[in-house]
Amino acid sequence: MKKILSVVLSVVILMSMMVTGFTVGAASTDKATINGKEVSVGSKVTYKIDLKTASIIESVQGVVNFDSNVLKLDSFTMPNTTSNYLTNTNIAGEVHYSAYSVDSGFDFSSQKNYITAEFTVIKAGTSSITHNYEILDDANSKTLLDSNNKPNSSVQETTNTTVGEVVPSDTAIINGVKCKVGSTVTFNVWVKAPRVAEDYQGRVFYTNDILKPKSASFKTNGASAMYNLNDTITYPGKNIVSYTWLDIRHSVDFSTEDKMASVTFDVTASGRGTIESYIECFDDTDDNYMILDGKIVLDGVTVRTEVVPSEVPPEPTTTSSTTATTSSTTATTATTATTATTATTSPQPTKTTFNGKEVKVGEEVTATYMIQADKLCEDFQGYFKYGNKTVGDTTGIELSKFELKSMPGTMVNTAPVGKVVFTGSSFDKPYDFRTKTQFATATFKVTKANCAYFAEAEMYVLSAVDGTDYVNQGVVKNPFTWEGSTSTEPTTTSS
Repeated sequence: MKKILSVVLSVVILMSMMVTGFTVGAASTDKATINGKEVSVGSKVTYKIDLKTASIIESVQGVVNFDSNVLKLDSFTMPNTTSNYLTNTNIAGEVHYSAYSVDSGFDFSSQKNYITAEFTVIKAGTSSITHNYEILDDANSKTLLDSNNKPNSSVQETTNTTVGEVVPSDTAIINGVKCKVGSTVTFNVWVKAPRVAEDYQGRVFYTNDILKPKSASFKTNGASAMYNLNDTITYPGKNIVSYTWLDIRHSVDFSTEDKMASVTFDVTASGRGTIESYIECFDDTDDNYMILDGKIVLDGVTVRTEVVPSEVPPEPTTTSSTTATTSSTTATTATTATTATTATTSPQPTKTTFNGKEVKVGEEVTATYMIQADKLCEDFQGYFKYGNKTVGDTTGIELSKFELKSMPGTMVNTAPVGKVVFTGSSFDKPYDFRTKTQFATATFKVTKANCAYFAEAEMYVLSAVDGTDYVNQGVVKNPFTWEGSTSTEPTTTSS
């Protein structure tokens, strides 16, 4: 069974590109025209595609193109294709994505959102936002695209571009609800069901640049729910709160509509954002599904969500000077707390090391991993993690370059802080690791003294063409060679 989507695009990002932030102030008189619609500089543009088809979709892949001189990408979401999902937003003017689900597929039998991209207009001009499909396959791995790579007659596609006005500096708009920056907002998932439940599991997706998860609560009876406010390991590259609950002795009654999940977020910045719910399973006491993979499968079950702000900005909004004062106070408090914690609790090494080797500030260090497997391989996925053990984050260590062995069907994402995500899938031209070969190389620059730095890579999935699993979901099933080394020799890379 294939585990990773056969990726047609082969994108290897050598450096994480930093997107220059655009500060939204008063409404500008400059105008831009996006997809034929006039909008003020500083305003928002939303590009959406909805799909409807009777076919279950198994795999998708495509790219959204835009003019990065005129538009700044704020967010990109695919709320209804959440399984094995990867995006790459590090290429100026392009958003690459892929997702697949061979177990249950993606259900678009009713019209649902396929992709949503939100932008800020940063410069006057005329430009367009476009989308190109690369893969759109049904459950039998047959394409739903025509000869022009457009959805065929079995697929109903609706594309819409909307424009909005400038969001005030003290305001965030979450799912259309106004919230005050610096306050909190609570996202509730309400459920009603004709049968009692013994387990449920789900995820909450959110816009990371203006929201930060703070706390969560769930309806339970007996055993407590388990949750992760920052589930980056299970779902790399995504902003997710994941949760699960199971108690076969103490069921939960939803005969009267009640909150199943409630997640509170800090509103950290102004702008427009989204919070979305995805319930993976919701079962009765006989292990019958009431909800499966986001779809209600039992009559009488209802699900609704709501956004409840703790504070709503007054009309008219507060002045910019008041906002600046509040922001300054918050920053001072955070700095003071961090300094105190570092001084009292952080370990203080007597020298600067990288993977145990002594290094100097300003030096570049290279971590290299070699691979060897006794059979041809068809797919892989893994992570290259790095950081500073002294303070528990990435302070003082910078990723200068990441290189993956030149291979077809690979994708690399260097955007996550402290982690590089790499994946590859090639069924037509398998990967030949039968001779020990250099697989991945990461080069780092050390910018702070008296710290203990590390960089280590791990395989999460590695499988052979005959179905042999070397690694499955992070668990080694069959032996293979995976060796790392660290070099502190000076490099010629410019600082």
